Amino acid sequence: MRAGRLARWARHWPGLAALMIVLVYAPFLERTIIPGSSNPGVMEKIPVRGRWVALAFDDGPSPRETGQVIQELAHYHAHASFFVVGLNVSRARPLLREAVAQGNQVENHTEGHINLAAHTYYQDVKDLEVANRVISEITGSSPRWLIPPYGAVNRTARRAASALNLRIVSASPGENVANGAPSVSAIIHQVMSHVEPGAIIVLHDGPGNGATVKALPSILSLLRVEGYQIGSVGQVARQGAIGRKLPE
Repeated sequence: MRAGRLARWARHWPGLAALMIVLVYAPFLERTIIPGSSNPGVMEKIPVRGRWVALAFDDGPSPRETGQVIQELAHYHAHASFFVVGLNVSRARPLLREAVAQGNQVENHTEGHINLAAHTYYQDVKDLEVANRVISEITGSSPRWLIPPYGAVNRTARRAASALNLRIVSASPGENVANGAPSVSAIIHQVMSHVEPGAIIVLHDGPGNGATVKALPSILSLLRVEGYQIGSVGQVARQGAIGRKLPE
């Protein structure tokens, strides 16, 4: 009798395991699989007047990739938001100070690159608070924006972000170039084929994203040729609010 019950459980176990995975990652699946889905309070595009795009980098900082990104931004007189993982900050403090000195922003990508939608409200708040504190110690100001890892956002994550005065942003549709993109040309095509005024272009400057760094000069150059002004998320949001061009 007992052996029979165990056999029945064994037959159902794969389905139960799949259900558990779906429940944990449902917010992420919703954002990436279900066409047209959206999360209230998540900014995917910035209303702007004129040809402005916001440029963001997440998963860093890393000494090599982030340093090269900062150099390219300075060369093209462009700005970006660096959404950093708190645990990665200690190895790149001078770089982040340099980024801020050049007019870029340093923002929150959580302390431990956690799936906010899979944790409790109090766990989310604690993680985001630690990341805020680490960033504030370097930049002198508290972050105002958050990109949730994996794009995973639910009501709990939004409440936690709101409690810390963080506005959630996400890549504009089609513009979050995934880690491990097949080639430099693929990254350039992915960005340029979807860009439009107000877009939030999210690239990666974490370890191992050398292809993104190599693609960046071409992306910045092509955006300039098409008449775009390139700013951090905060700059572009502010430009949209006041309706005038910001100085470079």
